[in-house]
Amino acid sequence: KGAGIIITRGDEMYSYTKEKKFPKRRLIVSLSCLLIAAAAFLTYEYSMKNTAQDTSVFKEDATPVLSLPSSAAEEKGIQPFAVKAEVVLDYFDGKDSKVDSMTKFEGVYRANQGMDYSFNKEAFDVLASFSGEVSDVKEDNIFGKSVTITSKDLSITYQSLSDITVKKGDKVTQKDPIAKAGTNIYNKELGNHLHIVVEKNGRIMDPELMYGKTVGEIK
Repeated sequence: KGAGIIITRGDEMYSYTKEKKFPKRRLIVSLSCLLIAAAAFLTYEYSMKNTAQDTSVFKEDATPVLSLPSSAAEEKGIQPFAVKAEVVLDYFDGKDSKVDSMTKFEGVYRANQGMDYSFNKEAFDVLASFSGEVSDVKEDNIFGKSVTITSKDLSITYQSLSDITVKKGDKVTQKDPIAKAGTNIYNKELGNHLHIVVEKNGRIMDPELMYGKTVGEIK
């Protein structure tokens, strides 16, 4: 295991054993050092790679993203028909008008909260004034069948309809036919006609104010 050595100094004698170092131990120590160095190198490489990825993601997120306006957002309101229909009942705004804006029903005059169009009392295709989503389809005993289409904060109700071709939840594009002009009891004397009611942010407004304007421009 080791060589014993005796040293004498005067009357005293000392002894110690010199350990023999084995090549096997040196090999183990060398391998351990190599493993530690390799682990440190791999850890460094992994850290640098993640740092590069994090930096890349940060730069990408920091770049401003411009949202381009959709074609629907740039649409300008159109009249809901392609025929030469005329206004037969105007929107009541308290001002004088060449066309009546009051409706007499069951002996009582009521202000018209929308606008009524007629094409010689004939049925005609009713078109979507704006692209949007059908938010309601219903039938009323007095006002007849109706379809409501919502475009952002603008809501248009098309009333006195027949032959409705859409249902609630449908997506419609501007100029899509949604029904035909029909009749109702409330304005029976008008025959086939279209009554529309326009609301912006829940406030009823004159339908003519939406023509030729985008939804954002309508006030």
